[in-house]
Amino acid sequence: MFYLSLIEHTLRLPPHILHLPVDEAIKSELETLFLDKVIAKLGLCISVYDIRSIKGGFIFPGDGASTYTVEFRLIVFRPFIGEIIVAKLKESDASGLRCKSGRIFFYLYGFGCLV
Repeated sequence: MFYLSLIEHTLRLPPHILHLPVDEAIKSELETLFLDKVIAKLGLCISVYDIRSIKGGFIFPGDGASTYTVEFRLIVFRPFIGEIIVAKLKESDASGLRCKSGRIFFYLYGFGCLV
């Protein structure tokens, strides 16, 4: 259901957040990029767990942003086939069900006519 995934990403930090400490700025930017997004073959990103390493800090010509290579771990939600998930039914129609489990909204389809 929930997994810890190690990811390496090249991250561009815009100039307007460079006044923050580097680790805080990087975590903020990672959360903006990854949280509440689905990554193929990985799952739905729930939270940045920790930052393992930060390398770089290069500024490329013509760009005011610094670029870092960051290795970090994400908590991801990836249900397996047959897993039972407790959720509240929000809406149903002929095409499927719309449900909510905590902060996560999802759509189940292919059940035929449920109305």
